Amino acid sequence: MKKFFIVLLAAFTFAVVNPTKSEAKVMYDGAEVVKDQTGKMTFKKDIKVYKKNPDGSFDSLVVKRNNFFRTYDIEKYDGKTFYQMGQYRVQATDLVVFKEVPLKIRSSFYNNPTYIIINRDGNYGAGSYGMWFKGKNQGISITNNGQLLSYCSGGECVQYPGTDLKIAETISREREVRFELIKDAGGKSTPLNGAKIETIHKKGSIVLSWGEEISGYLFVSVDENDAHALNVWIPVNALKPVGDK
Repeated sequence: MKKFFIVLLAAFTFAVVNPTKSEAKVMYDGAEVVKDQTGKMTFKKDIKVYKKNPDGSFDSLVVKRNNFFRTYDIEKYDGKTFYQMGQYRVQATDLVVFKEVPLKIRSSFYNNPTYIIINRDGNYGAGSYGMWFKGKNQGISITNNGQLLSYCSGGECVQYPGTDLKIAETISREREVRFELIKDAGGKSTPLNGAKIETIHKKGSIVLSWGEEISGYLFVSVDENDAHALNVWIPVNALKPVGDK
């Protein structure tokens, strides 16, 4: 019995000292980092932050000076930056101290990360919002202590700050599978929830999958019989494989 207890204690000690990958915490700057986190914020004084309810009303929350909060999605447009802090949205001001999590740490939560430009101000040319780069593509590197993504093609390189990028999982699907829309759905030119809907597709329409799913959107061809068919991203929850009941 004593020998069994010693063996059990040794196994327990090994598990604590050497946790499995799923149990190991990812740490940065003295705090745990979680999936989809872009950084953390502190405030120089107590301030109110707000969230908008579905009925149009607002709720407020007082956040205390020097307490840190995780940030998730980032929005950039009209020269302004907004951070999503849980359900609350905070505009960057002199009272906000933001520290980003390096791209390498953010991407470590994904098996096949894709980097999507979320800066609407067009700093990289017209139409750059929503451009994406697959993490396994040649030409991609992360530099400047993880704060910049560099993409090189044709001898030219462009650098993108980490705060201009959303990271999402790319899921490989079988190509050339036909899907039917189970409800009306909007098609987008990029797999971002905040992107505008470019086209409307009716329930019962048939589309052809190109085999990539990102952020809950499937990349499809709207008319499989047209050589110049429109390719768009459509929500996965609006589709079912042809033949499924």
